[in-house]
Amino acid sequence: MFNKTDPSYFDNGPWTFDKTEHAVIGLCKILDRYAHKLTLEDLQDDPRCSKIPNLSLDRVQEVVCDVEAKLRRGVKPLENEVIYHTGPHHDDIMLGIMPFINRQLRSPSNEVHFAIMTSGYHSVTDEILLEALEDTLDLLRKSLIQMVDYPDFFEKGFRFKQEKDVYHYLNNIARKNPDEMRRGFCHRILRDAVGLWNLKSVEDVDSKLETEIEGLREGRPNSPEIQKLKGQIREFEEELVWAYTGTSLNHIHHLRLGLYDDKSPSLPNNAIHAHDVQTVLNQLRELRPTVISVAIDYEGLGPNTHFKVMQTIAEAIHLWSQETNLMDLRVFGYRNVWSTFHPAEANVYVPVSLNAMAVFEKAFKDSYLTQVKAEFPNPDFDGPFSELAEQIWVKQLKDIQLVLGKNYFYEHKHPLIRATHGLLFLKQMTAQEFVDLASEMRKGLA
Repeated sequence: MFNKTDPSYFDNGPWTFDKTEHAVIGLCKILDRYAHKLTLEDLQDDPRCSKIPNLSLDRVQEVVCDVEAKLRRGVKPLENEVIYHTGPHHDDIMLGIMPFINRQLRSPSNEVHFAIMTSGYHSVTDEILLEALEDTLDLLRKSLIQMVDYPDFFEKGFRFKQEKDVYHYLNNIARKNPDEMRRGFCHRILRDAVGLWNLKSVEDVDSKLETEIEGLREGRPNSPEIQKLKGQIREFEEELVWAYTGTSLNHIHHLRLGLYDDKSPSLPNNAIHAHDVQTVLNQLRELRPTVISVAIDYEGLGPNTHFKVMQTIAEAIHLWSQETNLMDLRVFGYRNVWSTFHPAEANVYVPVSLNAMAVFEKAFKDSYLTQVKAEFPNPDFDGPFSELAEQIWVKQLKDIQLVLGKNYFYEHKHPLIRATHGLLFLKQMTAQEFVDLASEMRKGLA
């Protein structure tokens, strides 16, 4: 596991600089003391630091220099890249690395894509869907959804102007008009319902929604169509988040991999579907990203889909590497509310400002309507996941302040460093390093 607290980590195998860094940072936290105030006696008295070869205060300074280098990597902007951010579920990318992404989106030289691997319908309760269908039917009966009056709406028109639904919703966030925000959401619900059930008239829509509302009230099992509709609600939420910074819908990809498909063959927890791998591989071939982000979680540290999605992406990259030179591809591993990197295991620290936190928190609460009160909350936190993510970022900064000193930040010449009140931890890898890491994690389950 990345968070190595088992003493055997320091005893098995050759000593590495990662172990030195892990031990020194750990000692700073144990003693609650800044690195520059550690003494040689502190190092010698610590059971982990005492194992460091050629032990001296120079080893502490080497750790300080390495930590500073990681922060410099996080400050350096990405330019002229094709960036492919991946998430197991809707909201995973945002919760993991939104401040990292927002800086990329500001540069027109970057082409930024978002790929959400699963439907995520499990995260939408029957109560949420019931209220959405009731609101949609109410607006329809009050003639407040005028798009159904267009002559070709039920033939093909319902497939178009999804961008308009998003824009309408965001416009009314700005206007602080929750009724119109809801109407934009209901427009999308109606479009999706027409496509799901092949409805051909207003009367068809009215009748179908009434039937599904009755079924939800009675607690009937969800049909495949209802499951898909729940997933489409999550997809709309994801579109809202990235539309905050002008991302077009054709750069947001809902892959709907088969991880939730009950009809799929029974596979061991660490197995992956060939069809899912092919889906990801085809998109890699099409978009040809130069930067990829991936959620990295061991089996059991978070939802099992996180591990399966990571393995799927790793296999797709492995296959892609057999036909394309990926020497320049960078993979950024991230984590969010389910587990965290130890500072020694991450090699990029991305500054997070109060401004970035404010944007992040508002975007989460305005867009992820189904997640403000999550159906599957973190067992250690009862509240919006956005608040938990911010707590993690703040804690990670506190750990690094023990190494670099608080004054390092508020006296720094770079305004982004001076504005830092949280840190994202990332693990940057080559394509091969990522594939090898995924293989090692998979073998650990054998």
